[in-house]
Amino acid sequence: MNFQWGSVGSRDYAKALIAYAAKGKPRDWTAIKGHAEAALLKDPQHLGAHWLLAAALAQLGDHAAVVDHLSLAIAADFYNYGIKLATSKDLEPFLSTTHGAAVKELALKIRDDYKQRVAKGLFVVARRSPFRWPDKSNAHESSSRGELYAYDRETHQYLRLTHTGDTVVGYARHGDEVAILTYDRMDRGKDDTPLIARAYVQLLDIEDFRVLAKATLDEPTREIGLGYTDDRLFVTTAAATARWTIGEPTVWSFDKAKGKLTKATVSSPLPRIVFTLDEGRLVRVPEGVKATWAGEPPTATALEVGGKTITPKESGSATQAGVAATPTHLAYATAVDPCAKDTAPSLRVVDLVKGGDVHLLSARSQFAPRWLDPTTLAYEDGEGSIRLWDATTAKQLPNPLVDRAGIGFEVLTLGVPCKGAGEVAAGSGSGSGSGSDTDEPPLPPEE
Repeated sequence: MNFQWGSVGSRDYAKALIAYAAKGKPRDWTAIKGHAEAALLKDPQHLGAHWLLAAALAQLGDHAAVVDHLSLAIAADFYNYGIKLATSKDLEPFLSTTHGAAVKELALKIRDDYKQRVAKGLFVVARRSPFRWPDKSNAHESSSRGELYAYDRETHQYLRLTHTGDTVVGYARHGDEVAILTYDRMDRGKDDTPLIARAYVQLLDIEDFRVLAKATLDEPTREIGLGYTDDRLFVTTAAATARWTIGEPTVWSFDKAKGKLTKATVSSPLPRIVFTLDEGRLVRVPEGVKATWAGEPPTATALEVGGKTITPKESGSATQAGVAATPTHLAYATAVDPCAKDTAPSLRVVDLVKGGDVHLLSARSQFAPRWLDPTTLAYEDGEGSIRLWDATTAKQLPNPLVDRAGIGFEVLTLGVPCKGAGEVAAGSGSGSGSGSDTDEPPLPPEE
């Protein structure tokens, strides 16, 4: 996932960064080189160490040795290192050489390949470490530890699209424009209701690799939504009236030119992501499906597709967000009481041509299924993976998308919370803890 921290090379990389950031005296490039090399001995895929080592080698005049480290970093994370290449002062001695000219030419080819693969990739949000509630109850720094990626099914590579300091929780997309929702402060509140103390909405142009605008939400809020209506981005915010009760939302129009939010007298956009620190979910009305939706979250006891009426098995009802259809197949998630300890929702697929209702999985998951093509279904399994299922063979495909710390399609979540009892199910996680994760050393944040 191209995260700088949490790997076995992190401590040596931190030493390299500390040496690099030393003020008031010339940089000790030999020391930086040594620390970066030590990091790569422990973690050969540490991109930050490759980049720093390339800079050190360039400054020390070993230009031939720069090529491999620089090329690897650019190819693995073009949105970061490919963009930095043209403006890096540290690499100037190298870029003026024949080796540098070759790397610049290679970077252009990587950029073009990146664009093609991102355009057809499956967008996912993934976290670098699991969720842990912080000990503090007052407002304090916190983040999702997540970033946005485009997963390339051909190469099984995660092409990282954002570099927000690990604060992404979800996104909404309109063509080549992607709206990113992030936060960096939270507050447990007086009644232990988790509030988002400060959030940001950032617009990214994934065709030209640039940030278009950014707006700040600095009023504490319980829930934030994000979605497009035609080509306009709208943001919704809502306060908590109780631990699990949300008040009427306020809808804001995002001004791209000014990076400002203005109150709008329109309905909340569909589809949209909705995020609280307990739960993230996608709100959508499934295309090609007729149903009478009722309740919150909406469910239906019958689904009509192509003139055929389907009665959901098991619980007798399906969740609105758990339905996805093609002309030949219908996927649906059964609706169950999230507080029931001995019952979990199921994901099922109906063959609309041959008949049959196949059970895929029962799990504490929202599933959020979608058809990647007419016969390939993708869905979240609630255990840190996104699975792929082939309707032609009725079998799971190999190489699921796996990130045990948390991975989701549009938005990160804690799973399926039992709101009645005030419990929260373990899941992919929506925010970082107080920094006490046992699997990560206490290191400085990413650059």
